Amino acid sequence: MEEMKDNVPFDDSNKKPDNNKKTVNAVIIAILTVALAVVAVVAAVFLVQRCGIDTSVATPDQATKDEKPTPSTVEPEDVTNPTMPNGEVYEFTKDWDEFLAINDEIKAWIDIPGTRVNYPVLKHEGDTVGSQYYLHRSYDHSYVFDGSIFIDYRSKQGVDSKNIITHGHKMNSGTMYGDLIKYGAYEGDLEYFKEHPTIFFNTPEGGVEQWMIVSVYKTNTIENHGEFFNYLVGEFSSDAQFMNYVYNIKVRSLFDINVPINENDRLLTLSTCSHEYTDFRTVIVARKIRPNESVIPYVKSAKLAENPVWPDIYYTDHYGSRPEVTTFKTEYEKGNIDWYDGSGNLKGSEWLISAAGKKSYTVSFLDYKGDIISTQTVPYGHDAVPPEDPTKPDDDYYRYEFKEWQLDYHNVDSNMVIAPSFTPILKSGG
Repeated sequence: MEEMKDNVPFDDSNKKPDNNKKTVNAVIIAILTVALAVVAVVAAVFLVQRCGIDTSVATPDQATKDEKPTPSTVEPEDVTNPTMPNGEVYEFTKDWDEFLAINDEIKAWIDIPGTRVNYPVLKHEGDTVGSQYYLHRSYDHSYVFDGSIFIDYRSKQGVDSKNIITHGHKMNSGTMYGDLIKYGAYEGDLEYFKEHPTIFFNTPEGGVEQWMIVSVYKTNTIENHGEFFNYLVGEFSSDAQFMNYVYNIKVRSLFDINVPINENDRLLTLSTCSHEYTDFRTVIVARKIRPNESVIPYVKSAKLAENPVWPDIYYTDHYGSRPEVTTFKTEYEKGNIDWYDGSGNLKGSEWLISAAGKKSYTVSFLDYKGDIISTQTVPYGHDAVPPEDPTKPDDDYYRYEFKEWQLDYHNVDSNMVIAPSFTPILKSGG
């Protein structure tokens, strides 16, 4: 548009003023100004439709359809302009209508500024523990080995889950979730963390959402590498369980990041393959930023953790012993939790499912006296096979019929000892 400057009427100061020419020139300038304005509006609308560029001005049709005020009518306190730790304003310019027209399973867009993590996030309603639709599919359903970033089926509420669990491949090229490895291997990379401490998780309904990383840790999937921490928990049965989960991710973190967390917060989890040991995982967890909250103090005060908890296999190759892991309530009552800012009145059980993945469990069935009559090893998520129905001897007044096993032995996810139940039947003439 700079070349339009050449169209300004030439001013010859040596010539006498010509009022007629002045009038003509003024008319020409007015016409050109209107024409340029029309061209600019048309070009802006074209860019929005074709490229998804956000001009921050709604067309009259959009304003009527969406029933939203244009920026000129929005009060300053209602405008949200998320600022990155480096001071730059974060701008999200994707066209959700365009994406959803391609695939309505596109639920969000994840972006870690300064990294290659900048992708749509999908969720397939038919996913199960043995089937993840977007593991090797693109957002347009086509096959691609890299797959897509997708939400775990255990985050049942999708982008509204208490813990939004996402998965992505660690590609050797660094694409997908490959850059997550740069946060650290056996030790955290504090400089890299401070350069990339926040995640933007943007949704059609929620708009631009900023999340602050609170934990980066390593975990195992193979049983002989030690006890599991099951981080694949998307929903929680109680506030106490949620805070115990937060305690577990904090004690494992390679970084000490003093971000306050309480039972009202939500988490975003990023998981990818890692190669410190066979089938390891690098897991990054972020907490959604609260209104009017600055992340800068958290970034400045972050430091390497002194003794993060690793799976047992780590301690066969390194000095030291594995720190004790208790529960949130235990440590809170001892005064060892300095990052919690909630009410402290946490209701419900703290109990967390202790294992997942390739873990196996011991299931024992008992007779009426409590003696073991069958013991078996059952892989996670599989069913135990009960023995033949046990018997219980008659007494003077009753005979007994087996009724049922007292615990559900299907979809096993913990060690179990299962006793039988019997129905007493009064003997004839008793």
